[in-house]
Amino acid sequence: MTESRRRVSLWHALLGVASLALAITPLRQLRAQGAAFLLLPIGARSVGGGEAVVADTLGVDGIWWNPASMASMSRGELAINGSQTIEGNSAAIGFARPSRVLGTIAAAANILDYGTQGVTNSDGVEVATATKRSTILILSYATAIGRRLRVGISYKYARDADTCLGDAGACGVEPQFVGASSAVDFGAQYVLPTQLPITLGAAVRNLGPTFQVKDAEQAAPLPRTWQAGASAGVPIAALDTVGLTVNVMADVLGSLAYGGLSVRLGGVVTYADRYSLRAGYTFVEGERSGAALGLGVALSDGMAVDIARRFDSLSSLSGVAPTYVTLRFRF
Repeated sequence: MTESRRRVSLWHALLGVASLALAITPLRQLRAQGAAFLLLPIGARSVGGGEAVVADTLGVDGIWWNPASMASMSRGELAINGSQTIEGNSAAIGFARPSRVLGTIAAAANILDYGTQGVTNSDGVEVATATKRSTILILSYATAIGRRLRVGISYKYARDADTCLGDAGACGVEPQFVGASSAVDFGAQYVLPTQLPITLGAAVRNLGPTFQVKDAEQAAPLPRTWQAGASAGVPIAALDTVGLTVNVMADVLGSLAYGGLSVRLGGVVTYADRYSLRAGYTFVEGERSGAALGLGVALSDGMAVDIARRFDSLSSLSGVAPTYVTLRFRF
């Protein structure tokens, strides 16, 4: 197969996914769903690549997107993620340990702090303090089946808590208003037997019972999503000679919570296996559409740092720059 034909096959594989989704009219957005914080992205590398990551290899950060991706890990990894967005400040930690015999076992936790707000009475005097936090806990397992197929499963617990300290009557809620539920994620990746390095990926997330807030009448369905896509290396010999590698990704995500189907496109350029530049674009109905950029540097063989920034209209209106930082340790 000539290089020109390989390039044609590459774009057919990646852009075919995107064109299919764009040709379908998005479904109407349904009523608000419980635990919407489960939809928020985690990880600088995933955000910098436009969230087109279901077929990508993200190390332990794959636990948030496609648990199957962790089956390709050859070393243990600890990742610390932080972000500042319009929703609030998030802090996440993930740990994964691969084994050739047992597969990869991973665990992660994320806390999203929406901030603290003073509550005043009719006289303008602050009489209470209200806080809101969301928590996600995950346990995952991933393994390879043969040389090309990877599968993974995750169990997660999600909790949302509104707390009022002081005059609860002024807050308008109980001293602590809690919602919780559990869910499972399933994922798979398949490496195509072609000369061109192409990986297909798919995941379904947040499958579980309703998000119970207080009673059955106040329960709401979880924001269930599915995501499918492909990643591929771009075979350009001139780049290989200078130590550059290029990978492109394209995903389709389906979720009624997002208003139907949306498309994610991304790419990453890596130099000398040490420096990386990521860019992507997320096509979502409403104000969440926008570009993203990310940078990564391997500080040593076992330590790396990544930073990413989203550029969507909602963030521009709010004045909050959505920034993501990840610190990774491999061992």
